[in-house]
Amino acid sequence: MSRPAYYNEVDPYLCAWLRNLIAADLIPPGDVDDRDIRSVCADDLRGYGQCHFFAGIGGFAYACRLAGWPDDESIWTGGFPCQPFSVAGRQRAQTDDRHLWPELRRLIASARPALFLGENVAGLIPLGLDGVLADLEAEGYASRAIVVPACAVNAPHRRDRVWIVGRSLADAAAAERRAYRAGGNIADRHDAEWPEANDRPAESGEESVADRDGERSGEARRLCGRATQWPAGSGEGGLEHAARERRREGRAESAVRQWVDPTADGAGGLGDADNAGSQRRIEHWQRTGEWDAWQTSQTLAGRRVPESGIRLLADGISARIPKLRAAGNAIVPQVAAEILRALRG
Repeated sequence: MSRPAYYNEVDPYLCAWLRNLIAADLIPPGDVDDRDIRSVCADDLRGYGQCHFFAGIGGFAYACRLAGWPDDESIWTGGFPCQPFSVAGRQRAQTDDRHLWPELRRLIASARPALFLGENVAGLIPLGLDGVLADLEAEGYASRAIVVPACAVNAPHRRDRVWIVGRSLADAAAAERRAYRAGGNIADRHDAEWPEANDRPAESGEESVADRDGERSGEARRLCGRATQWPAGSGEGGLEHAARERRREGRAESAVRQWVDPTADGAGGLGDADNAGSQRRIEHWQRTGEWDAWQTSQTLAGRRVPESGIRLLADGISARIPKLRAAGNAIVPQVAAEILRALRG
């Protein structure tokens, strides 16, 4: 029996958005819970496959569809609030009452999902990344973080974001046993990135792999230096290679899913939200993975400035402010999809 997805989101407007996306079959079917995450307990999550916290407009769920992640296969995601760490705010970090990572950690510790994928602004790196990774490892998860910008999937803006992966060590051991019984050899894929399944967090008083002042501080420093961003070039791991992989060059092309405006009647299309030029660019990007605004861009102070695909005046668009707020807080699903494909591969 297929397991439904769980979506947690407190904003009523976004809850309606999620329900429209579910009705349009753009994201996995499931239940939308509008309670504050502080009121959610692990027992509430029993029987669900995907669990998406701070679900917003369903970016992670849509990314799962893009990546071919089965609707009922277990995964937890959470783009926990970025305001405590964003350069657009006061960066009060853990002292900000909007800092809700501890609540998400509480649920992870209780429910023990096999896999967690989180996202936040790059400002988290110096202000809280060490703590997040330490928390995951203290709960028995192998964890890593990487900065991947939106332009890595050829979006016409940078939008640096830190992506956090936590994989349950106990689940990794079970997967290895299943692969062995099936004649595979998952052990060949173990490396320094994912510790062996028999590694466990150190007991109290011992040196831990989650030492906030040791290994994790070094990782945060490397991320601050952008050492882990995707390199340029066409070789494996480079931006051009990633773009080719995303476009599936050399592989059968799958049907392109259209992201539509879920607030329109019948979860309608982009319609009035963009003019014909904007719609043409969006369709071209979805079809080819190339944003033609790059080709007509100009250089300002050494930086490439693409031609905008959005009208400066948004006359006639209903609920313009909440739509802009929702989009501004959302992830780029195509980036998350690349990470999910790597996790499945």
